[in-house]
Amino acid sequence: RQRETFAFAGEAAALDSPAPPPPKPAAPPAAPEPAPTGIVSTRLRPWLEIEFKPQRGVIDDERAAIAFELSVYNSGPVPARDVLLEASLFNAGAAQDQQIALFFDNPVAKGDRIAVIPPMQRITVNTAVFLARDQVRPFEVEGRTLFVPVIAFNALYGWGGGTGQTSASYVVGKKTGGEKLAPFRLDLGPRIFRNLDAREHELGLRK
Repeated sequence: RQRETFAFAGEAAALDSPAPPPPKPAAPPAAPEPAPTGIVSTRLRPWLEIEFKPQRGVIDDERAAIAFELSVYNSGPVPARDVLLEASLFNAGAAQDQQIALFFDNPVAKGDRIAVIPPMQRITVNTAVFLARDQVRPFEVEGRTLFVPVIAFNALYGWGGGTGQTSASYVVGKKTGGEKLAPFRLDLGPRIFRNLDAREHELGLRK
């Protein structure tokens, strides 16, 4: 419990000192200050932004893999806590959007978590995501067997007032010097693909 202290100003008057003059009338109370105007935000929370850079792809007889750098930036004014990052590799095709949406709506939510990302700070990880070779769905164009990978991410996090999720998806391919990306060729046998780039897909989530 906080101790309260009191102080008396001036010296104590002697018992035989003359009576003090009558007190002056009290001044009228000051008019209350006007209430502040404008909008005061009570929803201070973190916001995570995802930045993705593919580094290389590997296709062999057992799997397809994409190695990448992933940066997660907290653009909010409070720390993001217990951050969990998830990634999944998909085949580009007619079913991709349905599969990605299912991944966003049903995160695994298991694994090692990052304790905290402070406001206006980022963390960067280098890792890879895999797809078993028998799950790769190639397509044929002019006698070539091609594969277009799509990678989706979930960033799950919390703060004192709740939980949040940022999800994003990207199409990965080889740089061509133009806006379009080149797919991976599977008919050339096992190989490593470098000089990669990504284009953000329209499916994402931020809540």
